[in-house]
Amino acid sequence: MDAKQAQLFTASAAFSVYAGSVLLISDQFKARVPDPYMDEIFHVKQAQTYCAGQWATWNHLITTPPGLYLVPSLLHHASPKWFPCSTNYLRWTNAALLCALPLLISRILSHFRTTPYPPRPGVKPRVRFLIPEDEIILEAIIISCFPITYFSGFLFYTDLGSLFAVIASYDQSLAGRHVLAALLGLWSCLFRQTNIVWVAFIAGSALIHHLRQITITTTTTTTSPTPKCAPANNQSKRTHRPTEPYDLALMSASLLDLPRAIRSLASESFTHLSSVASVIIPYASVVVCFMGFVIWNGGIVLGDKTNHVTALHVPQLYYFASFSVAFLAPVSFDLFFIRRTFKCLFGSSRSFFISCCLFMTIVWTIHEFTYEHPFLLSDNRHYTFYVWRRIFKFHRLARYLFTPGYMICIKMLWERMARSFTMNLLVTTFYILALALTLIPSPLLEPRYFLVPFVLLRLHIRPVVEETKTWSIRVFIEGCVYALVNLITIAVFLFRPFKARPGEWEGTWQRFMCPCSL
Repeated sequence: MDAKQAQLFTASAAFSVYAGSVLLISDQFKARVPDPYMDEIFHVKQAQTYCAGQWATWNHLITTPPGLYLVPSLLHHASPKWFPCSTNYLRWTNAALLCALPLLISRILSHFRTTPYPPRPGVKPRVRFLIPEDEIILEAIIISCFPITYFSGFLFYTDLGSLFAVIASYDQSLAGRHVLAALLGLWSCLFRQTNIVWVAFIAGSALIHHLRQITITTTTTTTSPTPKCAPANNQSKRTHRPTEPYDLALMSASLLDLPRAIRSLASESFTHLSSVASVIIPYASVVVCFMGFVIWNGGIVLGDKTNHVTALHVPQLYYFASFSVAFLAPVSFDLFFIRRTFKCLFGSSRSFFISCCLFMTIVWTIHEFTYEHPFLLSDNRHYTFYVWRRIFKFHRLARYLFTPGYMICIKMLWERMARSFTMNLLVTTFYILALALTLIPSPLLEPRYFLVPFVLLRLHIRPVVEETKTWSIRVFIEGCVYALVNLITIAVFLFRPFKARPGEWEGTWQRFMCPCSL
């Protein structure tokens, strides 16, 4: 067996184990939780309504579009015998997506395998190869095992379909197939309305990449060798054109560079308007369609809008930063990195002053914009119920005690993105804007809201040169952490049901779960 065959065998064996685990756990869900559970009660019934051909009937308690139900119901109408509309079959549609997810993620990781150096004026961007191709599928499998992703693959929920559609759209955008990427982005909005923000992020990233490719082509043309017989005045034209748009690497950028970067992006876009239009129009069409839906619906939320009002919930960003640092720790952070973070925060009088300003800003936003949604403390089947009740409500000052941790987590995430070199200043700005537009309006603290932004962030976390030799070990540890969390959460869900407290579900058996709302 040569090296290529060995790599193929390893990847195939790993994928077989992964797919086997999905099949085994799906069978356990079928055996131990045969009936629709929690929000599945609404989703399964709506899918069965579509399977019955009642396309105009809608349950007003469902607040997301019908993307979850379309494919299963269409398959059912095509072949009722092979695709029944039972709870188990509907769950299997998500299990199938979970099995396909590593293949999709591996495509994006393969794209980022050639990690560009940060562009510098007058120098053509270079690339470096860091991760062996045979390790890509293994890392993709581990990313697919991210606990919220993995758990949601066994229930008939919108989360996995939403993530899959966004990732598929991003993959096609990176491949330069922008019409297909826009259609997949539109498909993602049929699962969750907030995905329109990620469609805009993908469009912005595509625009930057397109302009950079134009610049590289122009630079290559203008720096081609000049024949010896050419006039002397032609020699003066052999100059490098500064890389445009002005998009510095995060390690060398500051907030003062952002206005210039935005002006540069706008200027280059107008300069190459006809070329840019072919990239942007497909995504703009999706945004126009979405705006038409909002006007027709009278708002973003479908169905019952009373429990899904928007809020200015700024601490959601701090929860996300803490959540991300916790799950990125195995691949991203070591003692050297932590020391570097503290040095950046407190190593000089200037950095100490900035840190103090950040600290006071976080305290102020916690005081003014913390929102406690009624659902948070009304349902003890969610882990967030216990986190909020026993930690954040332990004392009225408890929420402020996490401020230093939030500040450190934000800085660690920023440093990690800067070291990865896959998100320069403009792409990072678009990502942060999309993150804020997705999380801040949401009044409910829910880990599933972090799913799409976290996975996109994780895909961009690539090793720097000094991490290359230990990257496979880091990813293996990440996989062990994910496996442990999945083992605990799935085992508790399947084997540790509990009797509901007095109330709406009094006397019935209930289960703990992570992603859990309409």
